Amino acid sequence: MASRMISVYQQQIQSTSKPPQFVFLTHGHPDHMGGIVRIQEVYPSTPIYVISQQVIREAVKWVNFSCSRSSYSAAQCAVNYASVLRALSSPRLQLTFNHPSVKLNALSVVIKGETSYAGLLGLTTSSGVHFLFTGDAMTIRSHLYVSNFFDTEVLPASDDALCAWAGIMQASVCELQLGNRRSTILPGHGPTSDVSSYANDVAQNVEWLRVLRNLTFNSCNSTHIWNEMIRRYPDFGEVLLQVKGGLNTHVPADANSVNCNCMNGSPTICSVYNAPPTCIHLDFNDSDTTLACSMLSSAYPFVSQSLLIQPVTLLIAIISILHIWHD
Repeated sequence: MASRMISVYQQQIQSTSKPPQFVFLTHGHPDHMGGIVRIQEVYPSTPIYVISQQVIREAVKWVNFSCSRSSYSAAQCAVNYASVLRALSSPRLQLTFNHPSVKLNALSVVIKGETSYAGLLGLTTSSGVHFLFTGDAMTIRSHLYVSNFFDTEVLPASDDALCAWAGIMQASVCELQLGNRRSTILPGHGPTSDVSSYANDVAQNVEWLRVLRNLTFNSCNSTHIWNEMIRRYPDFGEVLLQVKGGLNTHVPADANSVNCNCMNGSPTICSVYNAPPTCIHLDFNDSDTTLACSMLSSAYPFVSQSLLIQPVTLLIAIISILHIWHD
């Protein structure tokens, strides 16, 4: 994939020798970093930027994790990611382009996808069209966790994370709707969406979370919960994600927290119904699953905060949002 991206870049600029001015890595997960070794081979002088030092620390730990399980190649494991990745320190200088019609915002204020250590790039054209490059998809589907894992080696309280996530997703819809923006969301993987379809995605996610929480607080059996979610919502997620950490951060922890006394996946259904804990972002009766924007904008600022606003060329920015699968 990295070689394909480089080939497209070279065709667009009609040169095999001119390096990109920079590469921007949204976050430090292995499936987004696998092509760095190829970029270094072809363009060793091109800086590879991330939004913060936290991204670098998480990236290094994920690389060590991947290499210890042989899911990265020897060449990928040989890269010194701590020195190759550079945290933005002076973004107005580091990400400067001489192009008057496109402006760039590097954003660090949105928890999305699977990690809270992530940077987004927002592009605005002279005609007012907005593009938001997110790395991972901003709606959660069946991932169901935010990976602050490498800070403390302990996953965050899973239900608290889901409740906050619901609010953040709703806030992002509100912000994208401000000013009637014509916005297109372009994740490295996951569906491309506009403001309307993204709002529908968030509404679907919120509905999933409501139902899921009722299941996890009333069952000790992750297979039962997964099968029930797929029965109700066939596009809920891939079963592979279940075994990668989606449900295991909630089952049996949620049921045990309300004294269901789980043991080896039993009971499948707790003897007494347990209402999930209160969550302001999920506990409302409204056919529209987005809370009033006025309630959310102060708690979850979204596009309003940025690290930079600088002209860039659309081509380089698109090429720079690399989602490189290691296989």
